[in-house]
Parts: sequence; structure tokens; C-alpha cells
Amino acid sequence: MYKIYIFLFFIVTLQLQAYVDSDLDGVADSDDKCPNTPLSELVNKEGCSIKTLYHEYHFDVVYGFNYADTAPLVAKHLNIPSFSLRADMYYKNYYLQTYTAYFVHSDANGDIQNGFYDTFVGGGYQKYFFESLFVSVGAGALFPTYHDSVIQNNTDYQTQASLSYVHKNFTLFGSYSYTLINDKDTTKVSTFQNTNAYSVGAGRYISKKTYLSLSYNFSNSVYTDVSDLSTASAYLSYTINPHKYFLLRYSYGLSKSANQNSFSLLVGHHF
Repeated sequence: MYKIYIFLFFIVTLQLQAYVDSDLDGVADSDDKCPNTPLSELVNKEGCSIKTLYHEYHFDVVYGFNYADTAPLVAKHLNIPSFSLRADMYYKNYYLQTYTAYFVHSDANGDIQNGFYDTFVGGGYQKYFFESLFVSVGAGALFPTYHDSVIQNNTDYQTQASLSYVHKNFTLFGSYSYTLINDKDTTKVSTFQNTNAYSVGAGRYISKKTYLSLSYNFSNSVYTDVSDLSTASAYLSYTINPHKYFLLRYSYGLSKSANQNSFSLLVGHHF
């Protein structure tokens, strides 16, 4: 029987008997000859692995609802909801990823605006070093699925790298990305520029299922005449079972060019 079902059973019976099962494998610590087995393992009556649920390849599909107040420099009291979809495929240390989002809102004149933002398709390589250092590098393209009457939207290209250090229940992380912007303003009022972006933060596993982090995020604007964007973010993830999880993310704009408030509710399926 998979560990998650055993775990739920013991939640119910915990009040009836003294029972300690630290690694949640269904075998009491007093009888467990293989402590700290991963949640992806099936175990025998002695608590030792007999089969793994881990595969060299797996997939993630994440559905999301997102909400943002536009930056004060762009418009006042303009709220933009969107619905996002992300799909990831992992094989050993390699991954492929695609992401898109659909928005709908009323503009300052009360007219309904809707459509897709640019769609990202990319891939990369990721690996753990020394069991505590996680490194990821990747690259991809932003395809022009967003349409605007005055902007000639072309394919943009992005590279990224991230680093995470894990110590017990705590994590330190940082990331950097560079985007080559190829868009053009047909009215020649605005000029586009390439962008640098980075993020640094820290997090903690509150429990085996719950993770909380805080981060500072910086990015250049894609427009040369708009100041850099700075935000502070809080992130919470909760694992429902080995195949389902949800995430909450909130960001607050620290600069006038950044969205004042951004919120995302994401539901993921792992298989």
C-alpha cells in the first residue's frame, strides 16, 4: 500500500494508541530497520524499500489563476486577471517546459481586452551537487502570441541560471536571467531594450508537505524610458499527495514601474 494511504490511516488512529512513524512509511520507529525512507518508496514490514515509485522521466502540469494591479506608471486602478497553463517534462537531469497565459480585462475606456501573453518554450539541465546544492541552467524562446495594434511583436530569447542551497529545513536561493528583446514600436514612440533580471531569497520547510519562502526580485523594464522594476514576494506550497500540490504566490511592488499587487493560485499535478 502506498505510504500516503498508510499516513491517512494513522492520522485517524493516532488518538487511540501511542505510535511514532517519523518517515511515514507505515512501520513504527521501534520496528523500522531502514529509517528516513523517501515518500516515493514502497517498503516491507521492516520498513526497508522493496520498490520505488521514482522514474527517470516524469511530468508536471500546473493550472493557475493570476491577478495583478497595473503599475502606477501605466494606469490607475486597472486590474488584470489571467489564467495560466504550464507543462514540464523531466528526463533524468534534463527538462522541457512551456508556459502560456490568457488575460481578460476592461481598459481605461471600459472596452474589453483579451488575448494571450507571449508563450514560452524552453529547456535546460539541472542537478544536485553534494546532496545540498541544486543548480539549474536553461534557455528558451518567447513566441509572439500577444497581439498589439502598435507593437510589432517578434520572438524574444531568454537564458537563465538558478542556484539553491539546502541545509536541513532551510533553503537559500538565487536566479538570473537575460532576455533578448526583438519587439518594435511601429509608432516609434517607445524604444525596447534587452533585460536583466535576478531574484534572491530564503525559505523553510515548515513540515514535509509545506514550504514557505520570501524573495526580492529585480528586472529592467523592456522600455528604455521606464525605470527598473523591483518587487518583494512571498511563496507558499503545500503537497496534497505524491501527485497533487498547490501553490500561493503574492508580490508587492517596491517601485512605481512594478505592479502594485500580484497574486497567483496554482494547482499542480505530478505524474
